Amino acid sequence: MIESDIQTSKPDYIVFVPKNKPDERGDTYNDHFQVFDKPDGRLFAAWTQASREGDIDQHIAFSKSIDKGVTWTTPIILAGSECRLHPRPIASWQQPMVSASGRIYVLYNQQIEGKHGLNHQLCGLMFGRYSDDDGETWSKPENIPMPRMQYDNQEPGMPPDWVNWQRPLRLGKGGRYLVAMSRHVMIDGRHRSATQFLQFENIDEDPAVKEIDISWFSCNEKVLAVDSAFCNICEEASLVKLPDGRLFTLMRTGAGHPYWSASSDGGQNWTVPKPLLDRDGGMPYLHPVSPCPIYDWKGTEAGSGYYFAFVHNTFDFDADTAWQNRGPLYLIAGTFQSAAEQPVWFAPPKLFIDRPSRNSFYTSCTQVNGRCVLWYNDKKHYLLGKVIDKDWFKGIPPMT
Repeated sequence: MIESDIQTSKPDYIVFVPKNKPDERGDTYNDHFQVFDKPDGRLFAAWTQASREGDIDQHIAFSKSIDKGVTWTTPIILAGSECRLHPRPIASWQQPMVSASGRIYVLYNQQIEGKHGLNHQLCGLMFGRYSDDDGETWSKPENIPMPRMQYDNQEPGMPPDWVNWQRPLRLGKGGRYLVAMSRHVMIDGRHRSATQFLQFENIDEDPAVKEIDISWFSCNEKVLAVDSAFCNICEEASLVKLPDGRLFTLMRTGAGHPYWSASSDGGQNWTVPKPLLDRDGGMPYLHPVSPCPIYDWKGTEAGSGYYFAFVHNTFDFDADTAWQNRGPLYLIAGTFQSAAEQPVWFAPPKLFIDRPSRNSFYTSCTQVNGRCVLWYNDKKHYLLGKVIDKDWFKGIPPMT
């Protein structure tokens, strides 16, 4: 039964299957699955794991593969508690980076005991650790100070509510790591989330974690935000580079569609978000509050002009909420259009997985043996990988 369930999406790689022994390790919830690599092809994975989402044993797990994803080491825990029998403040939403020397950094949201903010999973400080031996040993956790933002919780001493859901990519100025952050706040009794961006300035200098220098872009009144009749949500942004050097981001919203924006200055400033269409003047994609990542097919930092994203392609505007069923998930493949307002146009959707619900993909992407591999958390339970081959790109618009 388990094997047939795992094969629902026809994966090419199996990274982790829960053992379901909660008194030893809370491992049935697996989320924010971030696989990354080194130039020699070694693969590493970091993710958020727990007995259930937000449970008292939520922690950061780490594993690696020396055979290009065929087998993976038993996960170790970098922060948080291993099971509910030994609770500690939870740790979530890790963000891995590799410096020029090969040092591995893993930063994460560390809950502070007694501080819960809007959501105990999101309220925390930025902590991190590093390893100089491919994850065999790790530095002690250290805090990276975060500046207070305009819409953070006004209660003195309360950490902000934030999450980074994609791993940082070398898309910033001079190849620096850049990533989007979702910031959450309550304004006039209404929950709001918006998108800002972080550029890590000195990772290649191998700093101590507490000395990591971060530039903060599109903050305060410049955040990317989308209001709607349902909610004020614009979050979980993913990034790709366009062939003309601009950056393109795709975000989930509560407006019934994914929204996109572009930046011509390395992520410092962004265009007003707009609904994602299949092409200029075309049909908007329908999508509930659910992940909608976009990736470069030829490498996360390639700027190749060939991209793919995920949508549910359905939304009920008569419903009471934008948090609707995360049913069948579709892959949309697209190409760069140099003269278009929306710079990526897409082919018709192709069914990726047809589970009737629970298709909430918090994913990452790497190249393995010259092929694009999507790493995904099926049902937030199994951790899998699938080759995205050229068949997914049949019918794409010609690149212009």
